Amino acid sequence: MPSIKLQPKFVEKIWGRDVVPNHPIDKLGKRIGELWFDHPNGTTIPLLVKYIYTSEKLSIRFHSSGDCAGKEECWYILDADPASVVGIGTILPLDRQSLHDAAASGGLERLIDWRPARPGDFYFVPAGTIHAIGAGISLVEVQQKIDLTYRLDGYDRARLTQVESDIPAWQADPRPATALHRPLGCSGILLDNGPFGLRLAHMQGGDALHVTNSGLAWFIPLRGRGDIDGVTWRAGECWLLTQPTPLIRAASDADYLFATV
Repeated sequence: MPSIKLQPKFVEKIWGRDVVPNHPIDKLGKRIGELWFDHPNGTTIPLLVKYIYTSEKLSIRFHSSGDCAGKEECWYILDADPASVVGIGTILPLDRQSLHDAAASGGLERLIDWRPARPGDFYFVPAGTIHAIGAGISLVEVQQKIDLTYRLDGYDRARLTQVESDIPAWQADPRPATALHRPLGCSGILLDNGPFGLRLAHMQGGDALHVTNSGLAWFIPLRGRGDIDGVTWRAGECWLLTQPTPLIRAASDADYLFATV
């Protein structure tokens, strides 16, 4: 079976943008916040790859862990305004009541551990970790495909305080993770000890290589163009690689993410 070009799905958000890279979204007259990639025939696949484009900060949220299946995700930041930040964890431990009170009063934002967001920064967000993405950021998110999100604070938008006794586990505490900085042009492993693997790779124009994977793999070109076994790929797309050793060629200098399960 040949490699499969996943179908882009543009998701309109009030915090999105009128123009996003590699796609003529401005012609749609919409504010696009997310670009998802789905299997063209609706087949369920274990990872969801998406681009996120923010003109405003997103709500504070977490994805369940513990007794319920969690959703682990990671971010590779493509572009960010100089003052842009992402939030991962809190600056001090919060029990359920403290978390509820902070979310209900609108004070939770002040307790989030906000970290600088720079192009080339990579963060892994374990299931249950309270997190948020700030304004002025373009990033690629790779996540387990589980629809299980709890929003804690919507800022000036409708606030949702979902911190009740039936909510599964979360991590409202300081998180030790720091950014792994790998700008475009570099190659290296980004994640190898989570529920999926992810690496960044660079190719020069004219390069060709067989990528080896024992299961499903996702080819996410961030820059450049080329072909997979003779079929053209371009930056901004996402491909599901179903053969164990597809041949990827670069017609120009290129950077891509490669995810595996």
